[in-house]
Parts: sequence; C-alpha cells; structure tokens
Amino acid sequence: MAQCPSCQQAFFCGAGQHPDQPCWCSGLPPLAGASLAATAKCYCPACLERLLQAQAATTAQNPSP
Repeated sequence: MAQCPSCQQAFFCGAGQHPDQPCWCSGLPPLAGASLAATAKCYCPACLERLLQAQAATTAQNPSP
C-alpha cells in the first residue's frame, strides 16, 4: 500500500509488484517537472487525475512558443 502525499489516502500503487505488469499510472501522461524516482511520490488515482487536469489547463493557457 502507498499513501498519497496530497490527500493522505492509502491506495494500491502496483509499482514493482509484478515485473510483467506496469503500475496503473503508467498509461497516463507524466506530470511536468516531476520525477517519481527523485521525489518518491505516488499520487492516488483521484489526486493524480486532478493534478493532470490542472497541468493540462495551465498548458492550454500558456502554450509553448
């Protein structure tokens, strides 16, 4: 079990559990500027979805040149 650093909810991460099956989040886009290996933070599905939506909104408002 993992604990979300945002909401403190316990959840099943799956990373490293089965070498032939990636974690549930591996199919999602990465958070900009985030390195899970460096920060060792795994977000629960609800918080990761919220963060990805916020990232998409910010990217839409501030497109790269």
